[in-house]
Amino acid sequence: MPLCGREKIMRNVIMRLLKTALAGAALSATWFPAFAADTMKMGGAMSSMTGTTTGYRFELVGQPKTSAGKSSVSVRIVRAADKMPVVGAVIIQSRADMGPMGMATMTAPIKALPSTVPGVYSFEVANGPVWNKPDRWELSFSAKVQGETQTVHGAVVVTLSP
Repeated sequence: MPLCGREKIMRNVIMRLLKTALAGAALSATWFPAFAADTMKMGGAMSSMTGTTTGYRFELVGQPKTSAGKSSVSVRIVRAADKMPVVGAVIIQSRADMGPMGMATMTAPIKALPSTVPGVYSFEVANGPVWNKPDRWELSFSAKVQGETQTVHGAVVVTLSP
């Protein structure tokens, strides 16, 4: 059955939008490889994501602890070759957002906490005032690791309660 004028126009508009979206996705994967990975991580609170500097991944250490709208989360950087935690890395950037829920622009303040365990990096996420129910958050990090020329990037996806 032939398409009428309006249907042809709509089909052309939709095709142009799809082409633009696919081109944008391809460019973003090229320019921002850290964000091209699947961050949905349907594996629950124990998810990890490989860093963009190959050979490292971030892992959740234990379960998050929640009190008064703030969650304490601990992570470690693991060297994939020997599965040993990295000690002495410097976390230079951290971010908490609701990307796994399709709301990456919804962020919460995150700050580093002192840790007494070598190789464990602790953070406090003030997620309660932002989202007042338990849900999935992505905590993404950038770290300088001794002996690596490039910054290690990675993330964990975790369920946080307010």
